[in-house]
Amino acid sequence: MSSSPKISPATEVITRETGASVRRIRKLRVTVLASPDPKDVAKTFAFAQDEVRVGSSADTDVPLNDPAISREHLTIRLVASGFLVEDAASTNGTFLNDLQIRAIVVANETTLKLGKSVIKLSPLAETVEQELSPRARFGRMLGASAAMRETFALLEKVSPSDLTVLIEGETGTGKELAAEGLHEASHRQGEFVAVNCGAIPRELLESELFGHEKGAFTGAVRERTGAFASADKGTLFLDEVGELPLDMQAKILRALERREVKPVGADRSIAVDVRVVAATNRSLAKEVTAGRFRQDLYYRLAVVTVKIPPLRTRLDDLPLLVDGVQDELERRRKAAGLPPPARLDDTAMQMLRRYDFPGNVRELRNIVERWAVLGTSLPPGQTSPIDGPPSSKPANAPAQASAPGLDASLFDLPYHEAKDAYVERFDRAFTEEILRRTGGNVSKAARDSGVDRRHLQRLMALFGIRGSSS
Repeated sequence: MSSSPKISPATEVITRETGASVRRIRKLRVTVLASPDPKDVAKTFAFAQDEVRVGSSADTDVPLNDPAISREHLTIRLVASGFLVEDAASTNGTFLNDLQIRAIVVANETTLKLGKSVIKLSPLAETVEQELSPRARFGRMLGASAAMRETFALLEKVSPSDLTVLIEGETGTGKELAAEGLHEASHRQGEFVAVNCGAIPRELLESELFGHEKGAFTGAVRERTGAFASADKGTLFLDEVGELPLDMQAKILRALERREVKPVGADRSIAVDVRVVAATNRSLAKEVTAGRFRQDLYYRLAVVTVKIPPLRTRLDDLPLLVDGVQDELERRRKAAGLPPPARLDDTAMQMLRRYDFPGNVRELRNIVERWAVLGTSLPPGQTSPIDGPPSSKPANAPAQASAPGLDASLFDLPYHEAKDAYVERFDRAFTEEILRRTGGNVSKAARDSGVDRRHLQRLMALFGIRGSSS
């Protein structure tokens, strides 16, 4: 590590004389010093964002062609004192001066070794300033953190326009809520129509989006109005737009450019006035490079790109989000004539703060709702309620199995909650066992069990299970 002066803070919120607030973010440069692939050597990347991911996957921010590196090897997160570097339970580990690290804060130029590659992290003097919203809510989205208020400021600015918006973010971050908020703040008179492009069979996509005439194909016993026409004078939300096949991408591009659609089997096109908001949990720019997404459609959709930050980068929002979920639960129970659920205590909140939430806000909601039913008291040997659903019975109460392999406490829950609890217990036991059999080798455990390595890592993070570093 060099002896250059310490750079701090890496991020700070500044209030102008006008009363407006901005977030100042220091830039980080990542340079590849060594790699088994000569094409990677001397590559540089510059970032001004809350999180940077490094790994062998093309989906990471710094992709490295090194078979000794895990798909998601390490993350670099922006914190006030610098850049927090965390090894992401990689197979071969991350090293600083031959010392294996799990987490360090970098404030000066630092060289790290991962796999057979070497990268240099250089905090820069250059900064980027982003406007912050004064509000902690946009539609049904909540967040008082600088990251979310930055997102809200952009959403508020583009809402009144008819600009096409592309929303990027991981699963569970609230992309549909952002799209709903855009529609509500746009004052458009039509409906908000949502279409999940990844959940519709390919042969039905055209009919779902553009409609069809009676008798247009086998099974078309009546005329159908498509999503574009249903959203006339409103907003059409295309979720998982990255899942669209290339031929359908061409048809959507034509509809956007001509502002008209042609139902399947029809002779004439129908004019539509639709604002399109698209969402994806992928990087569409990288999908374009890989040839899986049309470049012209990407440019047409990404007139404005809004990125929803993952929950792990804004844990300061936890109290606000938890209160929101608990308030909603209380309203639902009151409407059903039931007493309000117990509010989470400080111990429960501290456990949530130590968790990374691979499922983001959606997972947080599930945890809070589960705790409202099962409680947060810990049975013997369990270190966190997130490790698995705690029993609603006293810790010393014997568990009587009413059916083979089933804990009697499950039968005190509604069907869907009982099923979720049982599946979660299975996931934990399965993950522990396959890692035990491979001596903690994550890659071998994934191969032997037929589980995607990334999914296995998420299960490990969910249950607090560690693998080996070799």
